Amino acid sequence: MKEMLKLGLVLALFAGISCVALAFVNDLTAPAIAEAAQKELEAGLSVVFDGADSFEEIAGVVPALEGTVTVDGLYAAKKGGKTAGVVAKVTGPTYDKATILVGVDADKKITGVHILSISDTAGFGQKATEPKFYEQFAGMSATLAFTPKEDFDAISGATITTNGFAALLRQATATACSYLDAN
Repeated sequence: MKEMLKLGLVLALFAGISCVALAFVNDLTAPAIAEAAQKELEAGLSVVFDGADSFEEIAGVVPALEGTVTVDGLYAAKKGGKTAGVVAKVTGPTYDKATILVGVDADKKITGVHILSISDTAGFGQKATEPKFYEQFAGMSATLAFTPKEDFDAISGATITTNGFAALLRQATATACSYLDAN
């Protein structure tokens, strides 16, 4: 009994030290992680709206249409001081989860799609990261229903990922078009 108590206390001590060390490392690396995420966002914005001079974050984002997809940000793409379009950043379930950027110009055409993160399974789900899949959306009307196999080519063997991507596109384009209509 005495030995079990001793082992329990030693285990508790190691757990406590580990928690403090983990918290310290998290505080130490958090600014670098946030800076890297901001740089990745800025690079992604430039990819989906190539002709823009700058991007300006828009406050008051429209609530999600599909309950599981969230709008994480909306950015006005500026060209020559005027708004040339909008980029929406959305997150939602695919097979697991994905965050994408979708650019929409003033004519309500998709200028590009960029995947910031996707945690789907290796193999079929990760095929969404292949240019063959996400580049097909550039030039499409942002008012489409984004029905797989009708409006775009689905990923063979990854139905859940494809349907999730369609939901992300619907939310992103609806949010962007809503902003463009109001402004």
